[in-house]
Amino acid sequence: MVWVVFDYGGVISSWPSDEDMATLASAADAPVERLTDAYWQLRPAYDRADFGAADYWRRVGRLAGHEQEYSDAEVAELTEMDSDSWLHLQAGTVALVEELAAAGHRLAVLSNAPAETAAAIAALPVTRHFEHLMFSCELKAVKPDPECFAAALARLGTPATEVILVDDRPENVTAAAALGMRAVHFSGPGQARALLVELLGHHRQ
Repeated sequence: MVWVVFDYGGVISSWPSDEDMATLASAADAPVERLTDAYWQLRPAYDRADFGAADYWRRVGRLAGHEQEYSDAEVAELTEMDSDSWLHLQAGTVALVEELAAAGHRLAVLSNAPAETAAAIAALPVTRHFEHLMFSCELKAVKPDPECFAAALARLGTPATEVILVDDRPENVTAAAALGMRAVHFSGPGQARALLVELLGHHRQ
């Protein structure tokens, strides 16, 4: 049976908003632009669990020009605010997930996320519809690296040809297709639903 594997950020949830980043920058006592640049520059390594939250935020602070090292309490606050910024769910995608689950399709999540954000995502009610929640912090590899997809396929115990990936990042879609997966470049719940109906219909034929 084919697996439908959803990305999380930008698909099930919205990306952190400008307001979210401004709130983080205020808490970090750093200019928004510099904080945002540092946040994304270091994110792949944080998502891959190359270092933990304390190291991440202290490195972000240094890159953003914050003069003093963040305390443990400040790191905890920034980490919680960061995780919260990834919890703005897209209602249309949640409804799509519920429809697919009700129809008996096998569902999984494959997302780049650090441990703290992964734990917050795993606590969401929508995750009960997924048989596997696969995060880069556990796989020790980030999309679009082939190692990340290979680890996910091993976890699912299925060949790439039996996977449909739904992802909003073109580079992830391209990498998945290169490995033999069918991939939907997500631009909205309605568009994804239409493409999945077509792909799943073809699979049954």
